[in-house]
Amino acid sequence: MNESDAEFDDRLCHVIALAATTFFLDDYVWKSMAMGGGPAADALACVADGTAWHQFVPATSGDTQGRFRVVLFRFSEKGPSAIGFVAWLHTHLRKMGRTGAIVICGKDRRASPTLFDICQGALDYWACPVGPAADRFLNVIETLIERGSTQVTKGSVAGTSRQS
Repeated sequence: MNESDAEFDDRLCHVIALAATTFFLDDYVWKSMAMGGGPAADALACVADGTAWHQFVPATSGDTQGRFRVVLFRFSEKGPSAIGFVAWLHTHLRKMGRTGAIVICGKDRRASPTLFDICQGALDYWACPVGPAADRFLNVIETLIERGSTQVTKGSVAGTSRQS
């Protein structure tokens, strides 16, 4: 895309404001999967490291290490292109929140041609370790959504939700 830095920032503020954003109330952890077994019904993602598989699942009370706060972005089919969103949000997390995050991209079940044009049909789970960094992580996301909301017409923002 041929756009200035300001146009890039404005476009992606619009994208985040229009995205259906879910702030998960539960913390999540990576847990090993049994060889040959499927993922838990509440797993957000599964990844392989060689022959070892892990799944990203809600933490239990016994999970005292490796807990993450999670936010899901489902991009709007009515918004501008989300190309560059991951790098853009990482930059804002670093500058505004002095933190980073992991991103798990998945396939959006809507799978429309329009959505493919906007974000290659992806949805993004973002996660940050629980603690002060996660508080800053959530604050940066909420600030950017609020900033982007001023750019869109009232009533056209997809909105946010809190999920357990």
